Amino acid sequence: MESSAPTTLATALEYLPGDPVTLRITRRRLIEVTDQGGAVERAGKPPGWRDVADWLADDFVVNISRNGKVSLPVSHCGPGYDAIVERIAQASLALYEELLELQDR
Repeated sequence: MESSAPTTLATALEYLPGDPVTLRITRRRLIEVTDQGGAVERAGKPPGWRDVADWLADDFVVNISRNGKVSLPVSHCGPGYDAIVERIAQASLALYEELLELQDR
């Protein structure tokens, strides 16, 4: 499979009204879906953020990098493109909401 330029996808989910969860789709050997760190960019990294990210990564079965990018590859034997896109969008929104809550504590 040849690679192509990344594309962006604005999902129906929103961090705030008018601010959609936007994903970056990169097609290489596998398709990679990421929020490009959108949740952390908006909510910041309050003390304890990494523990929250680890918990959400386990709960949603996604990868959350040290810089806060939520991502997953789409594999041939996995749940499929649409399911991965939905999972990453939901995990990004959940991370955003949890980080805001963490800041309020």
